[in-house]
Amino acid sequence: MPSIYFDFGFYLLVAALITGVVTLLDKFWWQKKRVEAGTVKYDEKGNEKYPGLIDICRSFFPIIFVVLLLRSFLYEPYRIPSGSMNPGLYDGDFILVNKFAYGIRLPAFNTKLIDISEPQRGDVIVFHPPHEPQQAYIKRLIGVPGDRIEWDRGTLTIIPQCTDATTTNGQGCDPITIQSEFVSDKVEDLVPQGEYFDTYQESINDNSHDLIYVSNGVSTGRVNSLDDRWTEVVPEGKYFAMGDNRDGSQDSRAWGFIHEEAIIGKAAYKWLFVTFTDEPVLFGKHLPKGISFSRAGVIN
Repeated sequence: MPSIYFDFGFYLLVAALITGVVTLLDKFWWQKKRVEAGTVKYDEKGNEKYPGLIDICRSFFPIIFVVLLLRSFLYEPYRIPSGSMNPGLYDGDFILVNKFAYGIRLPAFNTKLIDISEPQRGDVIVFHPPHEPQQAYIKRLIGVPGDRIEWDRGTLTIIPQCTDATTTNGQGCDPITIQSEFVSDKVEDLVPQGEYFDTYQESINDNSHDLIYVSNGVSTGRVNSLDDRWTEVVPEGKYFAMGDNRDGSQDSRAWGFIHEEAIIGKAAYKWLFVTFTDEPVLFGKHLPKGISFSRAGVIN
């Protein structure tokens, strides 16, 4: 049975259904009853004055319906909630998620209706994680179904599953080696505790992006990524993802694989950056204290 995700899209869908049903019932049933009963009232311009609830539903239904279509099938706004994708994305970045990149999905249920393309290694994706299905996470896609992933102290080797089709097309069978290359012992100013990290770079599918790792000699109380070794095999229908902040990200290394049905879309654009108060100000919430469009651009 498909999961129901109780996010903003769910409540938009419920609101669209309620206002839409009321609007249709009034148009094809209740309005005729008012005319027959002679209870129709008009304003000074000669327009019918609808009863309170009906007036609200008829006024808001077109707006809610358009927002639902845009948000469900085109682009959905999303706020980066943590530093797990530093240095490319910061806590406070607002982005747009391409909802049609991998297919058209049913709102609230996320069931795919029309297949468009498959997620590719290196894509930055937004999804519902298996351990917190009502939340939305953002990570970089590393492994697709069938991949064998081998991590050896900063060197990532992906061995794709080889089938007759991929052999015939000459694609998908050769191991992919991705080496994290040291760039600098400095990181971007907005990375929290940046003095403990070094900047690296890697390229997946000709897409280069920056990463950060804990610097040599800094203890985190656990094995740092550049000292770690592990192997995973991605099951069919599942995906493996990691944060670009390799030592500051809870991802597939911790909570397992991402279900294909849980993928929301592809992170496409940064459009706004907001800084928040250090301490809660109102009802335990941090309030915005600065807004900038300087970080707007395509997400790599």
